[in-house]
Amino acid sequence: MSSIELSLKTLLLRAGCQDVEIITAKNIEPTFTGKTNASPFFLPLPEKDISLRVGILTISDRAAAGKYISGDKSGPSVKNALFESVRIVNSTKNSCSSVDCVLSQQAIVPDVMQDIKQILLKWSCTNNEASERTNSTVCDIIFTTGGTGYSPRDITPEATMAVVDRECVGLMAWVYAECSLRQPLAILSRGTAGICGRTMIVNLPGNPEGTEQVIQILFPLLLHAIIDIQS
Repeated sequence: MSSIELSLKTLLLRAGCQDVEIITAKNIEPTFTGKTNASPFFLPLPEKDISLRVGILTISDRAAAGKYISGDKSGPSVKNALFESVRIVNSTKNSCSSVDCVLSQQAIVPDVMQDIKQILLKWSCTNNEASERTNSTVCDIIFTTGGTGYSPRDITPEATMAVVDRECVGLMAWVYAECSLRQPLAILSRGTAGICGRTMIVNLPGNPEGTEQVIQILFPLLLHAIIDIQS
């Protein structure tokens, strides 16, 4: 069983469809026995199906220039971790909802501010009309990968902040705090998250292993966020 499957399945099985009021860190035993100490509770999802259109944007000068012999690994790692998380949610007993996830957009751009902003805006649902979601280019969630470090070329968070309407500060602060329990260097990531119109944009690290850890913790929270955004 993968680390993603173990963690998400444990969370979902613990919570089932219980009343949110009785699910607290005080009255539920810790469920994570591996390397992470993520919170041992999961807020049950509403009894409704969730439809997600996802975009994955790799931000890397070298990947954009085709300098990796094996090709881009970050984008595929995001895709694999995401669909593994979706599979676990849909296969877990007592899960209140089913998730339908489609990868609708995928691209690679260099670490150039205007290029990043252009793609993020193109893929975002930038007005509040639900009818815009019929546009095949827009996404409910955009995951970026890469460009979140301290190099002068690492500008993904700045490009993201230039297009979002509302920043989700607590979301990523909690996620990276949890990841740092497994890998202390994770806290050095400057990745942020925010809402552009009706689209959630999330910055992930460029390291494939780090990406898996972040999505493992982040995905259940994103489902709640998307439900709110789409309401």
